[in-house]
Amino acid sequence: MAVNLDTIRNEFASSQQKTIFLNHAGVSPIPRRTVEAMNEIIELNHTFPPDSWPIIKEKIQACRQTIARMTHVSPDEIAFSHNTTEGLNWVASGIDWRANDRIVSIRGEYPANIYPWMRLRQKGIIFHLIQPQEDRVTLEQINEALTPNTRLLTLSQVEFASGFRFDLEAVGELCARKNVMFLVDLIQGFGAFPVDLKKARVTFASCGSQKWQLGPQGAGFFYCAKENLDLLDVTCVGADTVREPIPYLRYSLKLKQDTSRFEYGTLPTIPLIGLDASLRLIEEAGADTVSERIHANTDILINGAQQKGYKILSPRSGNEWSGIITFTHPTHSNETIINQLKAHQIQAIEREGRIRLAPHFYQTEDEMRAVVDTL
Repeated sequence: MAVNLDTIRNEFASSQQKTIFLNHAGVSPIPRRTVEAMNEIIELNHTFPPDSWPIIKEKIQACRQTIARMTHVSPDEIAFSHNTTEGLNWVASGIDWRANDRIVSIRGEYPANIYPWMRLRQKGIIFHLIQPQEDRVTLEQINEALTPNTRLLTLSQVEFASGFRFDLEAVGELCARKNVMFLVDLIQGFGAFPVDLKKARVTFASCGSQKWQLGPQGAGFFYCAKENLDLLDVTCVGADTVREPIPYLRYSLKLKQDTSRFEYGTLPTIPLIGLDASLRLIEEAGADTVSERIHANTDILINGAQQKGYKILSPRSGNEWSGIITFTHPTHSNETIINQLKAHQIQAIEREGRIRLAPHFYQTEDEMRAVVDTL
């Protein structure tokens, strides 16, 4: 591991307060360095705003480069957004849909990746949902769903309610073979697992900052490969959409020639600066180390819960596992379990009738064993 675990744990207030936070699939605590990075710019804006913009611009570009490095793409294939939903809607509103085009997704997706496609039904679009079997979706199911009139497959790298993780490279290869665009919601996977968007042949991807990324709320990013820019119309335009925004009164609607054309106005600069600080912490630890530690922590929780009679619902075989584990108990209600954990300063949550736990890499095996003892 590139950084000592104790040093990393000192970044998180929950670790110092002896709280075991298990909702990284919701809104994560942010590291101390992230707070300091954002406060630096806030203070600069407070004292002398004209000085802040060159610094902000440099730091925003650094964040773009960090995201590109971690996803194995070019920085000019990354645009900043305010959240995951915004990027998904750029795709839903930007493609030249035709009646009877088919969009395929998964039943169980978070609503952000359902509603934009449901709305297209009023244009004659066919929106089909694959039904998971025991919370799993096989390549055979996806292959069968990608009929000749299918233009887009959209899914989450990790399903928020079940914790099932897709093999993006296998799915991407299937989409490429069938000439289907491939859109991925990364928010439940990016930061927890290494991801290579090029190897996975992803057409578009969207991600927020507040979950496994350990960033603040209110920022995100959107990926579109250079060769796919012409697939999307830019449906929201502003001063920052064009190649030569200055002078402002020389109106020229010539769009930027890279993915930043989707950045139509003022960006969420301070959250993005915070996101960069958080992602650099993950980079310092190492992507493989992060995923290995998450795997070890979730294994302790699962093995211990099973020994106490809990039913584990999240898929765990092969590479289907993720940082999300869900379970129920045959006699104890979810409310009783949540309250028991809360009484011992363990923060968990219920989702879709299940207890959901989501530990991150900076947490220890001893903490996971303490959770098991409390169940």
